[in-house]
Amino acid sequence: MNEIADADGRPAGWDWDGWRRALARFAAATELCVCAYDHDLARQAGPLASSKVARLLVNSGVWNEGRLGATVERDLAAQAIETGAAAQASVCDELRLRAVPLSMGDQVRGAIVYGWAFATFGTPLGCERIGRQLGVDGARLWAEARLESPVTEARMTVYTELLETMIESTVRHAEVVEHLEELGRLREVFLASVSHELRTPLSVLGTRIELLLRGALADPEAIRASLVNMKHHVQTEARLVEDLIEAARTRTGQLRIDMHLTSLRDILKAAVSAVLPHAEAKQIDIAIPDLEEAGQLPIVADAHRLQQVFWNLLSNAVKFTPVSGRIELQLQRDARTYAVSVTDTGSGIEEALLPHVFKPFTKQLKANAQGLGLGLSIAHHIVERHGGTISVESAGRDAGAAFHVTLPVPVQTRPQRRPFGSPSL
Repeated sequence: MNEIADADGRPAGWDWDGWRRALARFAAATELCVCAYDHDLARQAGPLASSKVARLLVNSGVWNEGRLGATVERDLAAQAIETGAAAQASVCDELRLRAVPLSMGDQVRGAIVYGWAFATFGTPLGCERIGRQLGVDGARLWAEARLESPVTEARMTVYTELLETMIESTVRHAEVVEHLEELGRLREVFLASVSHELRTPLSVLGTRIELLLRGALADPEAIRASLVNMKHHVQTEARLVEDLIEAARTRTGQLRIDMHLTSLRDILKAAVSAVLPHAEAKQIDIAIPDLEEAGQLPIVADAHRLQQVFWNLLSNAVKFTPVSGRIELQLQRDARTYAVSVTDTGSGIEEALLPHVFKPFTKQLKANAQGLGLGLSIAHHIVERHGGTISVESAGRDAGAAFHVTLPVPVQTRPQRRPFGSPSL
């Protein structure tokens, strides 16, 4: 019973056929009349009738638009959807109805209304009164009702528990199916991305080797240029393979983190130094705080892994920032936390992509001709393993982006809050 959110964030693709089958079984087992309503109070299933009384009500058009049955049920469904809790009502104090919310995750998707059963043994006068309200032949209603047992409060409670259990089981099944479909989608993306990204460097290497074999062997400069280019593509291939290995380790919990007392200052300096040549090549200005003034910034961490995190954030900023743009590294600390931010004036991140930035294989199409979309997923895992947090914000396309990382300050070295300026390199 998978779903696709519509423009207002409501589910637009529920498998109501699946719910109809499940509710039909419930109606047959309980002899209650059952309907299902979506979030907008449109009836998506029912009326599903098994008992003779319920079939009489259906055949008499009680659920037709404008009739009392439709009005009562929609009001009851609206109450269950609004409160997120079971609701109940009755017709002429004799026909009992209940509604339970239909939820998935933390959102109410609709409601199921069920009942239309007598709470006590019916009477001819009672059936006449109900008939007048519902537009049903009272004599025929009495003829059917007197042959059926009433549904006591205790039985109705049992039916409610049974229905809630069925809903929980059905929703859980839908969530599992949805998860499996998402895994299937990720697998397809993975295979497509990996096959493309791994093939590209190999194709370039093959072309370079072919050119050398065709006649450039007598030209040392041509050989050197080809070897430099080939080395670059071998390194690219190695990084892709390493990303795949590390992504697999993060999912299995086997990514090795060696924690020891180290310097956050040195980690940040190393990350900046690694991306500086690429930034200079694009004439991008990188502004950083005075790290020497900041002191050692002691931290218990895996220095190599944290450098990997900040290198990833800075290199992404360089990749997505146009020529003559600006990147700013900010650092703050208080008694308990280091806060590091990387802000750029680049292509930004679209709102729809923001919730998925740290998921595997999430890539910005713009300016991201290379890579598997694993770097931020790995960075997220590393930061969490250090007891920290990582988040992102962006105003949208061409509005730049800001990544924020927090990391705990070691207990024995916690200083007072101290902000740092951001002079340009």
